Amino acid sequence: MSNFTNVANELAKKFISAKDKKYVLNKIIYDINYLVYTDTKEPLSYKSKSAIIKYIFEVVAGRKALILAKGETLTPNFSDVVVFFERRSSILKHLRNGVKSQQKLN
Repeated sequence: MSNFTNVANELAKKFISAKDKKYVLNKIIYDINYLVYTDTKEPLSYKSKSAIIKYIFEVVAGRKALILAKGETLTPNFSDVVVFFERRSSILKHLRNGVKSQQKLN
């Protein structure tokens, strides 16, 4: 797995460019819940997953710059921030549940 910043940046791009923000946000949560550390193959901790979500929010809110390829243009708008903020508690709940369900599998 690449570093958190790269992962979060790619997920932020997916969210910003999506037409159905809620669907993509659910997909992002699902994807994050199944990320693993490259060296140990262990699932990410809740703290690590939260850091990725926080970074995505910072990008969507315009507090951090989105890392784009040359010629790529993507700008978050206010509705992106609203959707993300409204679903914040649900996102964190699903991340917590994801950690618990993975612990049961291990």
